[in-house]
Amino acid sequence: MIVLAREVFLCKCSTDVDDDLDGVDSLRFVDGAEHHLRLLDPVHHGDDHLADFRSRLARGERWLLGLLGDRLATYTWMHTRSRCEYPYLPGCAFLLPEDFGYGYDAWTPPDLRGLGLRRRAFAEELRRLRALGKSSEASFFVAHQLEGARRSLAVAGIGIVPLWRVALGCSSRPVSERLTDESDGIRPA
Repeated sequence: MIVLAREVFLCKCSTDVDDDLDGVDSLRFVDGAEHHLRLLDPVHHGDDHLADFRSRLARGERWLLGLLGDRLATYTWMHTRSRCEYPYLPGCAFLLPEDFGYGYDAWTPPDLRGLGLRRRAFAEELRRLRALGKSSEASFFVAHQLEGARRSLAVAGIGIVPLWRVALGCSSRPVSERLTDESDGIRPA
């Protein structure tokens, strides 16, 4: 789901997460590939999504799928490049240190929300970034969703630390504000 926002927070999460989480036991994770595009519900994923996802896969971005049987139950994207962007707030981009990965664009079908699937997928995402040698993940959270995400992920022992606040300024350009003295080497691009 695309969330247009005037205010987002760039946050970090440690990739040091517990391997045992409560939740839906039958949820299994696979690395997404082009043949998995057929699992996307066309009601929520049109031709533009398919083209975008193909482009991401071609760039080497990682698509993590959570499956219940053969049904796509949740997904997320991640990459390990040195730059992350929040595309729905043009100009919102940051440079990341080498020990950071970037997770973005998580989605769960509406009828499966509230079951803890996204929480499980987020933990799996962090574990996979850890396996790639990353100590932290950077993620953007829309302002009105941040506190709910913090409470939900805390159940899984995942802490979200806001590092930067980015808001649309008077000139319709994003304005970045560092929230802590320790921004872990992340800086606006």
